This record gives sequence, structure tokens and C-alpha cells, in this order.
Amino acid sequence: MSDEIIPRPEPSGALVPPPVHPPTALASATARPPRREESVDFRAFVGRAVDTALDALDTVGDAIAGAVGLR
Repeated sequence: MSDEIIPRPEPSGALVPPPVHPPTALASATARPPRREESVDFRAFVGRAVDTALDALDTVGDAIAGAVGLR
């Protein structure tokens, strides 16, 4: 065999473990931004939405009852 076919190791190719690095720094906790004041009361909004939905369903029910002849 000739020298061209045989692979030769690199001169710095020693099989040693990699060097130990210090641990990566973690981010520290930051303060939360202040909460915004809600301009609309959520409970009042949901209450109005439920009332509106029930009124619409009542109107639809009355229209169906009138069309069928129940009223």
C-alpha cells in the first residue's frame, strides 16, 4: 500500500474530553408591568351579553310560536 491511501490522524486530533466551561447564566426574574385598569367591568359586560342573547332567543321563540299558531 502506498502512503497516499492510508489516512493519517491530524496532529491536534487527541481524543480528550472538551474543556469544562462555567455554567450559562440564567435570566433573573423581572418585575411584572403594572396592570392596566379595565375600562369595562367584565361582569357587567357578560351580564349584558347574556341578557341580549336571551332577549333575542325570546323574540325568535315568539316568532316561531306565532307562525305555528300557538299564540
